[in-house]
Amino acid sequence: MVSDKSLTKGVAVNAQNRAKQGGSKLGCMLNFLLIGVIAAIGVKVFPVYYSNNQLAEAAEEIASRAANLNQDSIKAQIMEKAREFNITQALAPGAVTVSRVSSKDGGMCTVRISYEREINIYGFAAIKLSTNKEIAKPFMTSLI
Repeated sequence: MVSDKSLTKGVAVNAQNRAKQGGSKLGCMLNFLLIGVIAAIGVKVFPVYYSNNQLAEAAEEIASRAANLNQDSIKAQIMEKAREFNITQALAPGAVTVSRVSSKDGGMCTVRISYEREINIYGFAAIKLSTNKEIAKPFMTSLI
C-alpha cells in the first residue's frame, strides 16, 4: 500500500520536473533569440567590413604598380575602386591621399585611406566603422 507521504513526495517531484521543462524551453527560446539578433547585426555589418577590406587590398595592389603610374593616376584608380565597391565616404576630399617619392634607385608609394562609415542597424542603433589604412610600397624606377 502506498502511504500519503510517498504520494505527496511524488507530486512534488512531478511539479519540479514540469518547472525544469519550462525553464529549458525558455532558455532555448532565449538562445534562438540571441542567435537571431547576432545574425541580423552580422547581415548589416559584414558587407561594409568586407567592402572596406576589398578597397584596402585594391589600394595595396595599385600602389605596388607605382613605378608605372603617377600620383594622379594612382588616386584615380583607387577612387574608381571606391565607386565600384560603393564606398561613397572614400570619395570625399582628403579621404584618399597618395604620395610618391622617387630617386634614381627606386622609390616609395604611400597611400593613406581614412574615412568613417555609419551602419544603421534596423533603425534601433548605428555603428560607426572607421577605416584608417596606410599602405607603403617600394618600387624600382629603372633596372639599368
